[in-house]
Amino acid sequence: MLEPNVIPKKEPIIHVGIVLPEDDFTSLSIQVPAGEDYQIEFSGQSFLLEPETELFFKLSGDSVSFTIGSKNYSAPNEISLFPVFKSPSLKPKQGALVKNVLAGRQFHWRKYINVTLPETLIIRQYENRLILINALPLEKYLMCVATSEMGAACPAALLEAQTVAARSWLLANVEQKHRHLGMDVCNDDCCQRYQGTTFLTEQSVKGAENTYGLVLLYGDKICDARYSKSCGGVMEAFESIWDGPALPYTQVKADAPQDPPEWHKPLSDEQNLKIWLDSVPHTYCSPHVVPENTLKKYLGNVDEEGAYFRWTIEISQQDLTRHLNKEISPAMKAVKALRITSRGGSGRANKMDIVYLDSENQQQVFHVQSEYDIRRLLHPSFLYSSAVRIETVPSKATIPQTFVYRGAGWGHGVGLCQIGALGMSLQGIDSREIVQHYYPGSTLKKIY
Repeated sequence: MLEPNVIPKKEPIIHVGIVLPEDDFTSLSIQVPAGEDYQIEFSGQSFLLEPETELFFKLSGDSVSFTIGSKNYSAPNEISLFPVFKSPSLKPKQGALVKNVLAGRQFHWRKYINVTLPETLIIRQYENRLILINALPLEKYLMCVATSEMGAACPAALLEAQTVAARSWLLANVEQKHRHLGMDVCNDDCCQRYQGTTFLTEQSVKGAENTYGLVLLYGDKICDARYSKSCGGVMEAFESIWDGPALPYTQVKADAPQDPPEWHKPLSDEQNLKIWLDSVPHTYCSPHVVPENTLKKYLGNVDEEGAYFRWTIEISQQDLTRHLNKEISPAMKAVKALRITSRGGSGRANKMDIVYLDSENQQQVFHVQSEYDIRRLLHPSFLYSSAVRIETVPSKATIPQTFVYRGAGWGHGVGLCQIGALGMSLQGIDSREIVQHYYPGSTLKKIY
């Protein structure tokens, strides 16, 4: 695993969580490929597997049981499954097939997909659940991340920029959300989207090879290079979204060569925000540069087709109240108002008051304290972005019948805007200029 606060001098092996305890798995199905020799190790035993052997792992008390041929086995500790011969690079669909892996964990695009994973798979039991870890060299992981995050049709400059950001974010190793599970990162948007070689392309392999060991530095530290799908035209600052000190290379900045005339500052002013959200400024992530009817071929394979730059969503009083009562307590009888009390420089809300009537018809206020929780609470499908204005229908009703959200972008908006970087690459801008646009003041350095 990665060492916190250490810049590696050689390519590290990383551990990627594929199945987490919260996924609630008590069984797993894994099939080894036809074209590679695979071996299984557990409890001091080791076996070569026949091509295309399908293994079904099941939690049985304190052990994991499985069958090879006609024999049943049980392992109290971990089970490792790996190719006998390690290849220097990767090919599409290379590795073992793992069925029904969760994608979009905790998000509105949640679904189950089959993924093909290279290198070593580790099965463990943890608190009466199965977990699955993919251990592999960092650069092979990055080959897979680029087209897990974005589609294979993206230009080379975009895939290279995405790879540099992904490498930098991982090696900055700031959050360490899953370290207690023996994982450096997980496979989903909580960390970085990783679907193995399932959607691997020659272009994504080249993107990693062309940027091998290249990271973004600010001073002597690797940049915590966050990124999201669409900033909506203005990037957000780190400190508006997460706790912790400001990062000078994440700035409130137009996703354009110069500030669009529609951007009246600050966007914390509701009238300025209305002008901004009602307009379609000419930015790299806008439909002027990347028409939204072409986005499907560029986006990752688990993304939804739809509007990313500007969007409108409605939710009824009944549906919102039902959703809030599932997420928080005490119980709400009706929502009277949703009041944004703080915004970042891109207009993203990071504090909000929910004014409601309780079961005794008494007015109460629930305080929401983060951008993430605002998105989680405003809609059961997780709101695309918190850069949103909230209108009510009827407009002056004491108890509105409907809440209308008019918003911009998809995601937190900090750092690289993936659709904006796509727009830059479609205009012929190279990967170095792309990453330095999104992380101003940073420098590129090859560390191994």
